[in-house]
Amino acid sequence: MPVVVPPPDPAGLPAPAWLLQILLVFTFVLHVLAMNLLVGGTTIMAISLRKGKNSTFHAELAKRLSKALPVTMSLTITLGVAPLLFVQVLYGQAFYTASVLMAWPWLSVVALVLLAYYGLYLVQFRPDWLGKWVTPIAWVSAIFILLVGLLFTHNATLNISPTKWAEMYAASASGLHLNWSEPSLIPRYLHFIVAAFAVVGLGIMLLAAGYRKTDAEWSAEALRYGARWFVGATLVQFAVGLWFLVKLPQGVMMNFLGTNMVDTIVLWVGVALAVLALLVVQRSATGATVLVALTITLMAVTRHRVRQMLLGEHLNVNTLPVNPQWVMFVIFAVLLVIGLAVVGWMVWKFAKASQPQVVSE
Repeated sequence: MPVVVPPPDPAGLPAPAWLLQILLVFTFVLHVLAMNLLVGGTTIMAISLRKGKNSTFHAELAKRLSKALPVTMSLTITLGVAPLLFVQVLYGQAFYTASVLMAWPWLSVVALVLLAYYGLYLVQFRPDWLGKWVTPIAWVSAIFILLVGLLFTHNATLNISPTKWAEMYAASASGLHLNWSEPSLIPRYLHFIVAAFAVVGLGIMLLAAGYRKTDAEWSAEALRYGARWFVGATLVQFAVGLWFLVKLPQGVMMNFLGTNMVDTIVLWVGVALAVLALLVVQRSATGATVLVALTITLMAVTRHRVRQMLLGEHLNVNTLPVNPQWVMFVIFAVLLVIGLAVVGWMVWKFAKASQPQVVSE
């Protein structure tokens, strides 16, 4: 069946494609950092609630995570708006096509997010009211968030599979398609999920540092626990990443194995930074966090390059007409900077308010 790609928006791009692509990757990195804390944090909170029945450490960890997760979910959603808008502007032909093909599962994302959000709020504010149901509710929130991630992966892989669109739509216009036949679907999904547990491991270590003076015993155990999650998940991530790489089409994979030197360097420098983070994490959680942030940035660039290669000639955004709207773009840029500053200030105030107070005798 011939490849059918919807025509581009006749209004054209509101700014040069290269600028929009840089902003897409930049805002996606911010979103992924918050998303990692949400996905990994919710699951580890559910685990700690279960273990907390027999462990003071896990009971306290679950309590402290429960306070942060509703805010983290809010950040994840807010920071996800900008990259989603850039995807729609640059790759609207692909994004809307994929979203129509999986319309009903895609719409269910809204319900899953809302229910997970309510669950996190109940765990934080009504644990006594929930009683024995607090752990099951936490698990339901964790599972719903993991399902949302899986549906996003289906959408993302359908986005970059233009050769399937016409065949799927011809088979059924019900809007119930998913992309289970995609070989890279599961490793791509796990590549995000496993990374989330590594990042939240670092988050627990940073949380532990804040309790060093007021609760030294809990802080020391939290440091060890967070380090185990980070090291274990990162080692698993190396295997998952390799699995993801070999499941890409041969031509795309080879671009990251020497055919294209820039793509190869970006990918393997990211891997090297992750290895370096493993080596320094016991001495400096902050240093490891910076290295992991750089790794995520390079992986986001690699992910974008995979999308460009798979869409290929079917959707090359660099050939789309450009109708610059610089006034609107400047307004957006100013609001973006102000918005990020406000988010940063809110996170700082939240972290400061969450710090334990030293009681002087």
